[in-house]
Amino acid sequence: MDTNTISTGLIESEATGLLARLDQIKPFVMHETMVLAAALPRDAQLLIERFLHTGRNELRGQLAHFLDWLETDGRESSPAEQQRRFVLIRLQFNVVLAQFDLFTEVVTQRSEHATGVWLSGLDIVAQDALRLETADDGDTRLVVYLARGAGAAIRRAKTRLPAGSRTRWGSSGFRGSA
Repeated sequence: MDTNTISTGLIESEATGLLARLDQIKPFVMHETMVLAAALPRDAQLLIERFLHTGRNELRGQLAHFLDWLETDGRESSPAEQQRRFVLIRLQFNVVLAQFDLFTEVVTQRSEHATGVWLSGLDIVAQDALRLETADDGDTRLVVYLARGAGAAIRRAKTRLPAGSRTRWGSSGFRGSA
């Protein structure tokens, strides 16, 4: 076996592993529990799920295209070129996981006994406050969560996440002291 065949097999195995990991990510409604009073606003939850689903599907398509390329023209490419292309996909995979982790934090807080209902009430307060500042275009959706660091900011609808993806809803994070 030559070096190219071995490297191609290893990279192909890594890409297949990414697909397997991607398939393990399920919608929040399948694994998060919360009382109805603490639930995310329905339209915001639907938009979050669609946003994450779209990211996973785009990544799945990139991985499928990469694996097809490895089976055809990629077999003749150098290991460096194969690795370069794989690393770009791996970076996108990390972005998808980071976005999922951000929303996991948001949804999990709604399942916490003393916090969930309180956050749901703050959704309404924050939405009303934002409506006072601007003309309501009927597209003000937001979710309040407690965070420190990069997530601890008010994000209005149609803003960009740290990874650069544009949202169609807002998230309002207030700094917690946890």
